[in-house]
Amino acid sequence: MTDDERLRVHVTWLPDDDAEASVVLQLVRAASGVDDARLARMCRSCGSDRHGKPEVVVPAGRSPVFVSLSRSGGRTVVAITRSGPIGVDVEACPRAGTTSSELVEWVRTESLVKATGHGLTIDPAEIDESRHTIDLDAPDGFVAAVTILTNGPSPVLSVTEG
Repeated sequence: MTDDERLRVHVTWLPDDDAEASVVLQLVRAASGVDDARLARMCRSCGSDRHGKPEVVVPAGRSPVFVSLSRSGGRTVVAITRSGPIGVDVEACPRAGTTSSELVEWVRTESLVKATGHGLTIDPAEIDESRHTIDLDAPDGFVAAVTILTNGPSPVLSVTEG
């Protein structure tokens, strides 16, 4: 794997808020080049496999792949990388054409707690991880951010509409 591949973050916007797991898996396989990758979930709090942060399972010896997704207002955003654990959040703006600093800060915070896998079960101020948080160019009426837990160089975004 090249450094360029390791630093890339694939961000895909989907037109609905109910992206099937099979669509997310196709995106993971295409972005990572790991044709036999699988998706699994496990809640950090209760151990359930019915909810929790999605995890990419790759064959032994392959570089890890990380995925996160978020849904709001009829849109889904999926973020995939090899850089490190990732979290993404999107929120619909309360009024078309407006954003607030509180909403921007909220999506940044939500993307961070999703990257750690804790969700809102911990105080985000307690998270002491090296990270890069990037505000995404979201469709009109939305605000979004992605956080990658890494102390490496800033990742490079590759954004597509699905």
